[in-house]
Amino acid sequence: MAAQYYYCTQCHKKISTFQRLFDALYEFSKSDPENCPVCGSVRELHVSLDFQLGVGDGDFKVVHAFLPEKLESWLGEEEEEVTYYPFLVVLQGAQESKQFYWMPYWHVVGKDARYGQHALCLDHTQFESLVAQAQKRMFAAV
Repeated sequence: MAAQYYYCTQCHKKISTFQRLFDALYEFSKSDPENCPVCGSVRELHVSLDFQLGVGDGDFKVVHAFLPEKLESWLGEEEEEVTYYPFLVVLQGAQESKQFYWMPYWHVVGKDARYGQHALCLDHTQFESLVAQAQKRMFAAV
């Protein structure tokens, strides 16, 4: 489960996004959040995550959110188009500067975004290790 809100870096106001998490991340991946309506300063998107087993729970600033340049789509049941939205979200803990990578995904059927339950969450070192191994293996095969 996750909740999201905007946080003003100047007046320290928390303002709910009144959006689904999918929509908030999608918009964040396309542009920076609007400035604070109270003081006009920069706002940050924050997410409060509640992972199972208590690992990684807490409040995190969304540093970046990325989507692939090309999204995959196919015809699903009842001939409705299904589009797969795999996000790469860079998060930073509120109390520390350590960053980690969260990979939630949604299947969008028509206009209904359905959350993918098996999202990865890796710290920076783990993520870089996996990417380096994949690059090494891929370049060795060429």
